[in-house]
Amino acid sequence: MRFTSAILILLAFSSLICCCPAAGSEYIHINDVTMRLEGENATFDLNYTLDTFSQIYVMVLGCRYLEPELRSFLGCYKDVQLIRADYEGATLHVRGAGRYNSGYYLFDSTSFNCNESSPAEGISRFSVVYPGGRVRTFYNVTSTQNVFSEAERS
Repeated sequence: MRFTSAILILLAFSSLICCCPAAGSEYIHINDVTMRLEGENATFDLNYTLDTFSQIYVMVLGCRYLEPELRSFLGCYKDVQLIRADYEGATLHVRGAGRYNSGYYLFDSTSFNCNESSPAEGISRFSVVYPGGRVRTFYNVTSTQNVFSEAERS
């Protein structure tokens, strides 16, 4: 009897959450982003805050439903792979984020949320971690920044 009641409550709650609009600004807020340069690739660490219903949903049923929203955040890149996600943050890997040119990897400025109809909300802190460990931080940005790193000599 208790088990059946718990299942019914969970199903009712899940249907309520699933009916919530899927627009990013309504249930997920990106607090800061760290971009780690790795040759022509980049790994992005996103720290975010979910609304209460989304936090409960992720804790109970997992975060697979966040994957499309997280991938669309980096939607201007062609090859985005979700590495991990939870209710506080995610890591995404982008192949071909930069291009090689004369001993350097060049990373052009790329907008966040370019698949959305509205412009991206400003990210309060965006950090770039270079292969040598140096970090540059930018504030209140709506895109990645134009950066480059020296290619390793073989």
